[in-house]
Amino acid sequence: MIGQRAEILTVDVGTSSVKVVLYSEDGRVVARSTRRYSYRSERPGWAEGDPEAWWDAFRDALGDLGGQGVNLASVEVLSFTGQMHTAVLLDGEGKVVPPTILWLDRRADRETEELQQTLRLPPYQLNSTYTLPKLVWLYRNMPGVLARVRKILWPKDYLRFRLTGEACTDLTEAGGAALLDWETRCWATERMALAGLTPDVLPTVRPADGDGGAILPGVARSLGLNPRARVVVGMGDVAALFGGAPPMPGRVVCSLGSSSMVFAALREGQSVADPQDRLYVYPFGPYPLLGGVSSTTGACLVWAWEKLCAGSDRNLTFEDCMQAALQVEPGAGGVCFIPYLAGERSPYWNDAIRGGFYGLQLAHDWRYLVRAVMEGVAHSLRHLLDIYAEIGAPAQELALAAGGTTTPGWVQIIADVCQQDVLVYAGEETVTRVLYALCQSHLGRGSFQESLLRTFEIPQVVPCQRNLAEVYGEAYLRYRAFSAFAAAQAGMKASGNPTYRSDNTVGH
Repeated sequence: MIGQRAEILTVDVGTSSVKVVLYSEDGRVVARSTRRYSYRSERPGWAEGDPEAWWDAFRDALGDLGGQGVNLASVEVLSFTGQMHTAVLLDGEGKVVPPTILWLDRRADRETEELQQTLRLPPYQLNSTYTLPKLVWLYRNMPGVLARVRKILWPKDYLRFRLTGEACTDLTEAGGAALLDWETRCWATERMALAGLTPDVLPTVRPADGDGGAILPGVARSLGLNPRARVVVGMGDVAALFGGAPPMPGRVVCSLGSSSMVFAALREGQSVADPQDRLYVYPFGPYPLLGGVSSTTGACLVWAWEKLCAGSDRNLTFEDCMQAALQVEPGAGGVCFIPYLAGERSPYWNDAIRGGFYGLQLAHDWRYLVRAVMEGVAHSLRHLLDIYAEIGAPAQELALAAGGTTTPGWVQIIADVCQQDVLVYAGEETVTRVLYALCQSHLGRGSFQESLLRTFEIPQVVPCQRNLAEVYGEAYLRYRAFSAFAAAQAGMKASGNPTYRSDNTVGH
């Protein structure tokens, strides 16, 4: 073994990779491996995955652990997380029925609008990234596909199904599919008819720390796993909401990924609501959370690098591109970037809203644009923090987590734009540490909360630079003005947001 006994195997089935992470009983990471794969995009706005590639990547990642000296036969318990909303369609023999339309696919925007008119759900319960609109699209455009479907699963559930032969899911996947009644926490079976399906295609819902079935003997042999290892149901990658930082009343946690989840734990008995549904209470985890999701955050930085640096004569690495942008003075020379490159969820919940730059001059080069992108995403976070304060739940602390925290200079920019000191929780394992805690709970080794807290180290504190308050205050007003303009162009009511007047002032 690698220095200590590894007992808990966690698996994260992402959009472009599978990661397996081994934990010791005391919550320390023993080994990890990542295997990548691609997805298809045959038309603009389309994205389709291959579940067989996910399984192959999982198998190969386990092989990598073996190459690191890990004895997989010592694994006592394992669990899964992964990309949400992506429906894996199975036929009567448990084989995948293509296409597997990924969450980031936007082909069902019209179906989403029509479903919203029919179902009258809050925007956070029905979005074009969710499962139901894509099923309706298939029903209208590829009815032969749905005619073959006998069971629907989601990515983490599919890998667990391949492992155990049991078809089940948890509340996070059900809630993210637009197929769950959030009040009763039961399947909204009447919605299946909208896609020409019957309710029996839906899997059983089990607790996230519940029993996911026994590993099939032949599968255990082929993978080298302990055949007696317990399999825990797990939860979708919304686990990042709980694994980003230790929960504390008044602490807003932003998990900086390609998109970002921005949530705060509510105190017991605390009741907070946003009458405009910009933020919402997420009820399907170990404790309720208030917050929202930004559609493209880290993805904006990658986009800027790819379009402005990677494919040009500069041919810079991502890190070098960001470092060059940091040489530009705060405020990006007046350039403002609106980060709605794939529509936006919080605070607008609109697929039609678009991003862009404003304030360009002949003196500006690519570095100003990249700096504006870094600052624009930070402004979008400040926008959400303003809404927290507006509805009576102000952010007393701001914590950042996940991969975006390693981007050169970005954490400092966020601290300066938001004018708040920032806590950064080191380590890559935002979601797998939650699986570790679920496994511990399943085995009766302590509560979920106790086990989760064991995995956190002392955070880094990044103080904001108070002398930049005026520079970023002016930049933020510009951002809010053009954000409201983008919303208006998308046909939205910017009620409660700044409006851009003809006299170039910002009003409320």
